[in-house]
Amino acid sequence: MSETALLRNAAEAGISVDLIDQLPTGLAVLAADGQWLRANTALGALCAVDPDALTGRAAHHTHLPALAARIDDALARFPDADAALRDVVVADDRAGRHLRLSLQPLADGTALLQLHDDSALKALEAQQETLAFGISHELRAPVRAIEQFARRLLAQDGAGDPQTTRDHLQRIQQASGHAGGLIDALLETMRASRPPRGATAVDISLLGDWICAELQDAEPGRTAEIDIAPDLWAWGDEHALKQMLGKLMHNAWKFSAQRDAVCITLEGERVGNRLQLRLRDAGRGFDMRYAERLFVPFRRLHSADDGAGHGLGLAIAQQLARAQGGHIRVESEPDAGTTFFIELPAVPDEDAAAP
Repeated sequence: MSETALLRNAAEAGISVDLIDQLPTGLAVLAADGQWLRANTALGALCAVDPDALTGRAAHHTHLPALAARIDDALARFPDADAALRDVVVADDRAGRHLRLSLQPLADGTALLQLHDDSALKALEAQQETLAFGISHELRAPVRAIEQFARRLLAQDGAGDPQTTRDHLQRIQQASGHAGGLIDALLETMRASRPPRGATAVDISLLGDWICAELQDAEPGRTAEIDIAPDLWAWGDEHALKQMLGKLMHNAWKFSAQRDAVCITLEGERVGNRLQLRLRDAGRGFDMRYAERLFVPFRRLHSADDGAGHGLGLAIAQQLARAQGGHIRVESEPDAGTTFFIELPAVPDEDAAAP
């Protein structure tokens, strides 16, 4: 018997809410006037409230506002089966979730609302598409270059000009390095959305100093003006947060190449139970009309000559932020710099880690 049929039979038979609470799908029983009569634990978790707080009112007006009118219309037309809502997508872009809603009439005049979280499935599908595109398109170019210049070397049969030979070998080396970097980035992409390891208090200020020191060690000849605010604490997986912050800071460093000095500022504050960070640079920036491309794999805003890489770094950073329960957005202006706004869970009060 399917889960939907089991739920219908259980609701119509008046089986205890305890059974419904054991199911992973978000469930609620609605009266004909829209009032929520029951809501299970899974639905409370999806709405980020205690399930009891959803009952006794038309909670879809507050927690599902984009579909509230459709739900009210369906309830008014029940028990007409054609009025049922089936697999309607619920937009939840900010949190990066993919939710799907169904609403069906029950024999006693109430209705069963189901809210499915398809986020894990969608994330897996997106990973598969990214991997397939990376292999079939992005990786093909350096492999073709390696094959082409290796063929030319073989054609020389040891009698070629030494300078030409060195040039061919250098191109093979460059293409190999590009292919290796792309493979590493694809592996990072696949791992980025994995559930995080155990959360702890993480000193974001320390991570920022650490990452900037690594960037300066890699290019000691560049002048850098770095300002990292102290006492910025987040709650999450330290390794993942360092990886996320590293992608953003490396982006700031890379696109400041044409400046006399690299200027990076990291500041923020706690707002409620969230840490809100601002990472600013004075680099080349970009036109905000193209901002939606920034976190999409392989969608580059700049050319390779301008410092653009494989086009996965910021997509990985967003995946890492979302896996930690956070989010990244961006504001920029051409030739004036870019600001990344990073929202992360703050350290719970009882676990606050003072330095």
